[in-house]
Amino acid sequence: MKIELRRLADIRPYPNNPRINDDAVDAVAASLREFGFRQPIVVDVDGVIICGHTRFKAAQKLGLDKVPVHVAKDLSPEQIKAYRIADNQTASLAEWDAKLLPLELADLEALDFDLGLLGFSPDELAKWTGTEVQDGLCDPDEVPEPPDEATTQPGDLWLLGDHRLLCGDSSKPEDVDRLLDGAEIHLTNTDPPYNVRVEPRSNNAIAAGLSSFQGTTHHQGLDVARHPGKSKATHRKLRAKDRPLANDFVTDEAFDVLLQAWFGNLARVLAPGRGFYIWGGYANCGNYPPVLKACGLYFSQAVIWVKEHPVLTRKDFMGNHEWCQPPDTQVITPHGTSAIAALRTGDRVVGYSRNHDSMVGLRNGLRIECTDREYQGPMHAVRVADRTTRCTPGHLWSVKLHPDADQMWCVYLMRRGNWWRTGKSKVLSTAGFGVKYRLTTEDGEEAWILSVHRTNVDAMIAEQFVQAEYGIPTACWSHFQSCRRTILDVRHLYERLDLSRMHANAIRALHDHGRSEQFPFVRRESLRPKHGRRVAFVVRACNLLAGAMMVPTPGRGQETHWKPIAAVETENYSGPVFSMDVERYGHYVSDGLITHNCFYGWREGAAHQWLGPTNAVDVWSIKKVNPQSMVHLTEKPVELAVRAMKYSSRTGENVLDLFGGSGSTLIAAEQTGRRAYLIELDAPYCDVIVERWEKFTGRKAERVTAAALA
Repeated sequence: MKIELRRLADIRPYPNNPRINDDAVDAVAASLREFGFRQPIVVDVDGVIICGHTRFKAAQKLGLDKVPVHVAKDLSPEQIKAYRIADNQTASLAEWDAKLLPLELADLEALDFDLGLLGFSPDELAKWTGTEVQDGLCDPDEVPEPPDEATTQPGDLWLLGDHRLLCGDSSKPEDVDRLLDGAEIHLTNTDPPYNVRVEPRSNNAIAAGLSSFQGTTHHQGLDVARHPGKSKATHRKLRAKDRPLANDFVTDEAFDVLLQAWFGNLARVLAPGRGFYIWGGYANCGNYPPVLKACGLYFSQAVIWVKEHPVLTRKDFMGNHEWCQPPDTQVITPHGTSAIAALRTGDRVVGYSRNHDSMVGLRNGLRIECTDREYQGPMHAVRVADRTTRCTPGHLWSVKLHPDADQMWCVYLMRRGNWWRTGKSKVLSTAGFGVKYRLTTEDGEEAWILSVHRTNVDAMIAEQFVQAEYGIPTACWSHFQSCRRTILDVRHLYERLDLSRMHANAIRALHDHGRSEQFPFVRRESLRPKHGRRVAFVVRACNLLAGAMMVPTPGRGQETHWKPIAAVETENYSGPVFSMDVERYGHYVSDGLITHNCFYGWREGAAHQWLGPTNAVDVWSIKKVNPQSMVHLTEKPVELAVRAMKYSSRTGENVLDLFGGSGSTLIAAEQTGRRAYLIELDAPYCDVIVERWEKFTGRKAERVTAAALA
């Protein structure tokens, strides 16, 4: 096709053009300004427009002198007339893929691209980016009463459209895994029992003996002494305020154990770099942070819910795993190097663009945010050529596989439930990572690469050492035709083993090899597509593979060079560590090596995961549910969960609530196009959640009994 530049004045619109396009001119002009003229105007031999009337008007608006033109010399007058109509009509026959378009828009949004240049109206963008909240058949905060006898039984699973609800215990990993069924979690919004001892003091509670304490020696006893009539029930049916919450009245020690279990499960299933919102009272300011820290969850900031006012707002407040470096780490800035401990929020550093594989901010730098804390635990020293930097196990690195990775072998440790096994595989094959293939074919849950070797023989010797030193079997969990052993034989083997001792030995093996049980190399619920040797991806420091992986290093100017990791050594460390958030690009140079951000959560291959407005604050003023109409004692308005989802997740992503309560997280997910995963311990409230969703959507939920799941 021949394209020529022609003066705009020599082109004439078709006077009988049936397409009305005035409303599209501004959007097309913005597109031309941003992307340039990528599609020529099609004219006939007389210079009359066949296709491109809107581009013509946009060019006039921009004051262009010449535009690219294609002259359709081979079309008859009849074909020209038909083509004018067909060009517009065929475009209107296409429609957007409702699953893929939001993901593409989200990627652009994460790159700080102006979505207004795409030609969508604000309402259309709200629809496709998930900022539009869908109405239901009733008020989203309308909650039905609990039943006298629950339909749901412990262990039952409810399928509510795209959402799932399990009647189970969120402190148990097996219940969480059953709920998720391999799904990756992108956001957690949850409201744990506070252990603030909200004692029910109604007549019904006193009459039914539902005190939070032994006998009636606390508030209820005082109530009965003052008003003897309080001991007589006023309703035949127990209400929410008549029943104490499960786990709301335990000792401080027992509550700490529960927090460890709850937050440990949260850390285990939440995707790296994604946020969590945990609601609590003032009493939790003391007990939440230490447990979050112990679980590797970084508490970034608190959000205050002001209940007395009609609206509530929030900021990008709770991040994810801690990515930290010691105070003597040298960071490159536009003016030279600086110890990371000397940098402050608002300072600027030199960064790295992974998309372009080049250094950025050499002249003006990139703005950073900093924080620090005390840390005691393993510290990894990563050596590349003559450069070494240190970081904590959860620190992120952008890496590529070595060109010879497909010639290398690895020894791995794999877990399924309370079974562990060791094995060997190729580091990389045509199917991707060998350990990922093993995890898939053997139905494993998590796997760690312990060591990398140049030959199969070396890997075999290392595998036998792990088996002998730690007492971990090599028995394959899948039946292969080449193996006479069946899965039943394997089950009999594990029945004869001390699984508790095996678990302890497996953890010791991980620590001895510099790995962390908290950060597997690969999980079943988050299996990546296969990696090539040319594609960069992100791993944590505890999973760096010396010899098999390369990291970028700065060269001259914007140049970078990928160099193999020579060694990763682990030492004990106690002292301050510093974290840094680099705007937009998420990478900086530490001790001569390019490393990933240290502070807020970023998803792999993208920048900051904060999706809310830049002026959002940490005080939310949203009107609370009227206490007189509350069905659940800690019922939250749906708007709280909606706000969290808008700020920290995208349309189509998965949201976890470990304490389903009355189902506000579920309704918020339904309104914003997310998929909700809820666990609720109390069977009657599972019925409440199901009925609430059915009334809001007009659809029927499907119950899968515990017996059917077994």
